[in-house]
Amino acid sequence: MHARMKILLHSIMQQGTWRQVVRMSVSLVLSGIVAAMIHLDEPVWALITSVIVITQTRLTQTLSTGREQIVGTLIGAAAGMSAIALEQWYGFSLFVVFWVMLMPLAVLVALRPKMRVAIVTLMVVLLFPSSGAPFSRPLQRIASIMTGVVVSFAVSFFVLRNEARREVLTNSASLLRRLADLVSCALHQHPDYDALATADVMCRTLLQDINDGVQEAEVEHPGTLARHDPLVARLPGLLRRVRADAIFIARAAVEGETARTGDMLEHERDMLAQILGQMADRCDALAASRRGHAPADEGMRDIVDRLERQAGEHWTPVMRFALGLLHADMRLAVCNIWSDGQTDESPFPPAGDPVLAEVSFGPSGASVPVKR
Repeated sequence: MHARMKILLHSIMQQGTWRQVVRMSVSLVLSGIVAAMIHLDEPVWALITSVIVITQTRLTQTLSTGREQIVGTLIGAAAGMSAIALEQWYGFSLFVVFWVMLMPLAVLVALRPKMRVAIVTLMVVLLFPSSGAPFSRPLQRIASIMTGVVVSFAVSFFVLRNEARREVLTNSASLLRRLADLVSCALHQHPDYDALATADVMCRTLLQDINDGVQEAEVEHPGTLARHDPLVARLPGLLRRVRADAIFIARAAVEGETARTGDMLEHERDMLAQILGQMADRCDALAASRRGHAPADEGMRDIVDRLERQAGEHWTPVMRFALGLLHADMRLAVCNIWSDGQTDESPFPPAGDPVLAEVSFGPSGASVPVKR
């Protein structure tokens, strides 16, 4: 129980948690102020919508949720106004018109689950008690929901927004350290298959987080990310290739395609683990610095020189080929990371190799594709 409380308190004290608390508080206060300024009859719906939208931690998720709220609200409001018209002009009972309008919306939600807010809006328009003219109810509630969405958008953009660049670089550092563990585990005389598979799962998860962070950065800088922050734009392709090479080495090692002497294994293992660790430290340093103020690029030439050394004759042909791929892609990644992406060298093809990008550590045919 004590350990659980410590974990809970630690999660609450994290910077991201407090940032989200502040953003939600600001969104609620501003939604209430705007609703009062434009004299909405039911400002509570603006507050509820604001909470739904602002609880998303990513800007891309906020935009997606807000779009779903707007479209679903318009569809539900149209259905609600049609139901009110049938009730007022043709004398149908409220129960009948509600079910008549609910059926097509239920089909829509079955096909597009994210449109479930349409059914909520229909229920709000028809079933919740309200004063005033019948047709004023949907209009007032549409205005309230739109107010909550717009205010949430503004807060998401301007109040303590998560910096996608820092997130991408931090996750890249974590991925490089996991890759160092994976390569170190593979380059043993008798590699542990289960340990390799576990490390690969962690690598794939981190690579997905990096892809999500780059999507966030593209929202922050639409159409200009490659020019505004080339390293962030290139990192997914660079790291995808390095991971694919590491998986290639791991699969070859499990099949016995390693060096014929233990000394060669140890030397290569230590060198790759050290360089991957240096790359991770560099990503952490970039994450802690402001864009355009990268730390000095000392040590890059030495790392590149070490990676240019070819694998010796003690390696099997398959492992020499695999290590050659890894060395080449690590050199490419080092040049980009140490120059903050300000280099003519970039991943080729840009989105990663179409075959190697899909490979995973496991039995043939059981690979799980990485979202690109």
